[in-house]
Amino acid sequence: VSTQSTGYVTGFAEAIVLKFDPNPTNHWLLRGIGIITVLLLTIVALFGVKYLVRLQLLLLGILLLAVLDFIIGCCIANGTSGMTGFNSTSLHDNLYPGFADKQSFFTVLGVFFPTCTGLMAGVNMQGDLKSPHNNISTGSLASLAFSGILYYIFVILLACTVQKQLLLSDYMIASEISWISWMFLIGLYIASLSSILGSLYGAPRVFQCIALDNIIPIIGIFGKGRGANNEPVIATITVSLVSLCFVLVGHLNILAPITAMPFLLTYAAVNYAYFSLAMTEERSIKPESILDQYNTESTPIMKDNEQFNSSEYAAPVKEERRVYWHEYLQSKWLSFVGAILSGVMMFLIHWLFAILTIGLATIIYFYTRTTSPGTKPGASSFVLSKWLYRVIRSVIHPLPAEEKIVIATETPEMSYKTMQLTDENTDYQEREKVHQSVVSEQIET
Repeated sequence: VSTQSTGYVTGFAEAIVLKFDPNPTNHWLLRGIGIITVLLLTIVALFGVKYLVRLQLLLLGILLLAVLDFIIGCCIANGTSGMTGFNSTSLHDNLYPGFADKQSFFTVLGVFFPTCTGLMAGVNMQGDLKSPHNNISTGSLASLAFSGILYYIFVILLACTVQKQLLLSDYMIASEISWISWMFLIGLYIASLSSILGSLYGAPRVFQCIALDNIIPIIGIFGKGRGANNEPVIATITVSLVSLCFVLVGHLNILAPITAMPFLLTYAAVNYAYFSLAMTEERSIKPESILDQYNTESTPIMKDNEQFNSSEYAAPVKEERRVYWHEYLQSKWLSFVGAILSGVMMFLIHWLFAILTIGLATIIYFYTRTTSPGTKPGASSFVLSKWLYRVIRSVIHPLPAEEKIVIATETPEMSYKTMQLTDENTDYQEREKVHQSVVSEQIET
């Protein structure tokens, strides 16, 4: 997430510099603006986030005004300086790619992809949410839908109103075509700063939670916090320092693919985790979960020749768990496909960065296995290699149909009577008669 904030910082600095100098040559000016931005927002993240949260509706209103300003500007474009207004020729020309040398769809995707990584912001702030189970799902899906709509609006309107050559050469074309340029720039800067602040606020909390779990002992110091809310001061400063190191790279096209790799790996892991849990739940058979439905403690002890009717002791009714609307959208197979596609995209965007990212994650994994061997392995018992082996084997050598065992979830209507197995003996007449067998007889209905 530190690299994510670095991408936002670099984009923010470039937006400021390009407004005054379309062809900047002093790259240290970009780095200087980025460093100052990170330092100021680190202070805000440590001390002033609670005040900015109260202004979130105001900031959202400014962003919506900037979008409206852009839409109006596209509608009234007068056809000068490459801005053709709504024109079928411009739309037709922009339907086809125009990649520069050594560029492709996936290199462009690597630059664009980090703009979609805010999806995990709700997960990063789960400790501050009232109902994480519902808030994260609803907020993430709503933000994804809203952001997707805005992206399509910008893409379609620019394709219809601006010539292709101008789109390839002018990175500030959106502000230039807007009705009121400065209003759009204010919205652009607020969006960039809020994204940076969100990264500097969320990442340290995730880092702190990992440190508090004590899975990686070497980072235990980052679990310390300050104040009543246990603010992760040390983790915040560390994330800011990492961001400053990446800011020194100073080029968005280089930083963006680096930023995309950890997120793609995270998305692959999250998708596979859900698939693994779903397969575990589907394949596991737990008779005890059925037996637990019955209150065995309340079952009376039968005496000699006493009749027991099971219908008088029905299973207690359990309260049904609330089902949220987003649960109907879940699919283990979509998650499995998503995990595969995330891994493939990593190598298509930049194979070297993909190998380094996976290698680093592998080192961390084996390090935690070595330093914390007693850590719970998790709720999933699904093993991908064994499952793939069974699938391939069943395709090559189909097996006969397996015997299916049906476990009744309700006790049938039966009556019971007891029969003594041992003989009467005066020496043991004071003992309780427990050596008995039970003969079941079907009640005629």
